[in-house]
Order: sequence, then C-alpha cells, then structure tokens
Amino acid sequence: MKKTSLLLALLSSSLVSNAQTAAEASQSRIQGTQREQPAPVTGKNITAQEAEGTNPAESDTGAQRPISLKKSGISSFFGYDTKLFYRDNPLSVDSALSEMKTGMWTNTFFGGAGLGVFDMDDAVITPYIGGSYSINDYLETAVQELELNYNSTNAYALLLAQFSSGWSGRIGVSYAMDKNTESDTEEYSEFFPNIGIMKSHTLSSETVSIFDAYVGKHASTSNQNPEDSLDNFEVTASYGLIHRQGAFIIKPKYLLSYKSYDNGENSNREDLTHNLSVKVEYPLADSLSLSLFSGYTIRETSGYELGGDYENFDGGLGLTLNSRF
Repeated sequence: MKKTSLLLALLSSSLVSNAQTAAEASQSRIQGTQREQPAPVTGKNITAQEAEGTNPAESDTGAQRPISLKKSGISSFFGYDTKLFYRDNPLSVDSALSEMKTGMWTNTFFGGAGLGVFDMDDAVITPYIGGSYSINDYLETAVQELELNYNSTNAYALLLAQFSSGWSGRIGVSYAMDKNTESDTEEYSEFFPNIGIMKSHTLSSETVSIFDAYVGKHASTSNQNPEDSLDNFEVTASYGLIHRQGAFIIKPKYLLSYKSYDNGENSNREDLTHNLSVKVEYPLADSLSLSLFSGYTIRETSGYELGGDYENFDGGLGLTLNSRF
C-alpha cells in the first residue's frame, strides 16, 4: 500500500512539473511574440520575419493610393500563406528551454476590404477592415510533448490617409487571440488601439525604401498572468527596402520596438527588441509567390526579476496566394 502511494505521489509530482513547465513555456512564447500592424494593401499580418511593402500609384489628386484599390467602391482581398521554417528559440527564453530548437509549420488564411476611396484636396482617405486565422504547429517531438500548438485569430479596422508628399497616417484598433490547439482554451487576447505613420521613397528604378512607425496601448488578458499585468505601451519603428533584381524581389528590414509595462509583476518592466530580417520573393504567377526568409531577434529586458532577455533566429520557406477583387 505504501509502495502504491509513493508511485502515485511521484506520478502526480511529475504531472504537476510538466504542467508547470508547459504553462511557463506558453507564457514565454506569448510575451516573446512581436505582434505588428496589419498591412492594409495585402491584408497579411506583418511579422518580424517578413518585410511587406506597398506599390503606390498616383490618384487624381497626386496623392499616393495602393495600386490594388479600385477608383471607387469596395476593394476586397483574400489569400493563403504557408511557411515551413526553423526556429532557434521557439519559446523566447534565456534558460534551458532555449535549447528546444524546432521546426515550425504555419498556415494562415487572411482577407479584408478597402471600404471606398475618398479623394480630398491633398490626400486619399480609405477605411479598411480585415482579419486572419493562423494554425501554428511545432514539429520537434520534445516541444510537441508540451502541447504548445496554437491557433491565432486577428482582426482590425483602420482609417488610412495618404498624402501627396508621400507620407501616410493611420489610426485604428486591432484584436488578437491565441487558443491552445490541444486543450481548446484561450491563452491570450488583446485589444490594441494605435496610430501610425509611413513614408515611402524611391531610391532608384529598382529600389524603394519604406519607413514605418506606430504607437499604441496593448490591453491584454492571459490565463497565466493576473489581469492587466501584460498591458503595455509600445513604440515601434522600422526601415526596409524593396529591391527588384531580375525576377526576384529582395526585402531587407530593421525593426526597433520599445515596450513599457506598469502593472503587477511587470510593474516598471521595459523591453527593447531589435529585429533584422530579409525576405527574397520569386513570383510564380500574378497572385502566387515563393519566398525564402530569415530573421534575427534580440530582446533586452530591464526592471523584471524573472529576466526576459532572449535571442532567436528564424529561417525557412514560404508560399503565398493573394487575390484581389
């Protein structure tokens, strides 16, 4: 009887330990995810591994308008994106868990619409709505055993103003939610009201530069943290190039993000994240492209007793189908 009790106690302790490790791993992954602004023209969510740009065309007023929009009425878009890639530090930690390197397979369905094009004296105004649904699977057995696979839902609404000077401004709100695939439980959700600016500049007939910046407030909820402890104020800026080399499109990009937390165990916490990425696209058809991409991320955290620093490298292949109508 005593032997049976001991075995049950050891088994219970092991299950609790594994559950705690999985919870910590899930929370680290959530805090390490860089949730950037959606790209209005393509509807895709820009990640730290992808530098997306826009192809401007001139409107009747001389202001820049996304070439994918109609002259009037609603312009819709939808697409599918699949990626198979290697992730060096999938849980975004500076601990033994950082050794759990893995492959990942993500599948994203996205869509949205520009709700009309409104020409002003020196600007073009376009309201946008859109959203996406992503399936994120870890391929390494050790990571799979932690049951960390998750699905992400994203939605946004924004008002975009593009000016004849080449600058554009936007104001909007986005919603993001992660749900664990195995338990079918919501792990994280947030609302993110924000404002941003963007400026494109033609460097040559083959190269365009894109500067983008935004500020906003993340109102977050997590099943692993007390209410409001993940709320933060974010300022992000990026600079990228879109260069055509024959049939290839090369997109290097640098991004800098600053986050400031005020609540709970994250009170006085500050995160500074650097990301350098490059993406090479090869169009297979008008609406289908193959890509190679890689990204290197460093996060430095201060004012947080549990650490928070980490480094991560991503690299892999992607295939994107994008249609407009």
